[in-house]
Amino acid sequence: MKKIFLMSIFAIVLGLSFTSCGDDEPIKTMTPVITYEVQETEVIVTATGNGDVLLFKDGEQCINPTSITRGSENVSITFTATAQEQGKSISDEARLVIEIPKIEKTGPMSFVSEYESETETHFMFDIDMAKDSSSIYMYNVVFHIGEATSPAMTLRVDAPVTVDQSNKVYTYAGTGIVAYMQRGGTWLPMPGEAYLVNNLKCTVNTSAKTYDIAFDCHGGHFAESGKLK
Repeated sequence: MKKIFLMSIFAIVLGLSFTSCGDDEPIKTMTPVITYEVQETEVIVTATGNGDVLLFKDGEQCINPTSITRGSENVSITFTATAQEQGKSISDEARLVIEIPKIEKTGPMSFVSEYESETETHFMFDIDMAKDSSSIYMYNVVFHIGEATSPAMTLRVDAPVTVDQSNKVYTYAGTGIVAYMQRGGTWLPMPGEAYLVNNLKCTVNTSAKTYDIAFDCHGGHFAESGKLK
């Protein structure tokens, strides 16, 4: 009987000992929740929870909440988050893969270069992302052909346009493009391969209000840069 009594006391003490050790381990903070909101030009991602909540974008810590600019392509980004309350251990990791949707093609826009008089070279950039190509109108363009120069011409070039993820830098690019010359108010295609526009690259920065354009045509090269109105 005495032996059974001593064994019972030992079991109770042992149980208290294990309970005491378990109490020394802090309780985990509740796992945070990641949510997001798709807006017109960006997606806002937020992690909410108890205590200190940290948000990570593709494994690197970012501000909470954080904004992702929507671009011309869909983008997949993995977000994770942790939380920790005072006196508690860090939470389990929350994880969410978010598809950042692209901005749908915008309607037509028009930008005009600065110029001081009608006799100087100037441009108008008509951009319509809903179409396969957009127009560049060039007034008083002069080509440099070796040491000679061509007569001033008024041309129109239609080329595909892409836009960067900030939706502020638009780029025309292409080669072998038929150019149109304005004659008497009518746009006529320039004949023959010699008048094709090759190696065209034109950027229009709507934020900085600048443009750069360069291409080969008419046996010569043309390059110009400047400001937009």
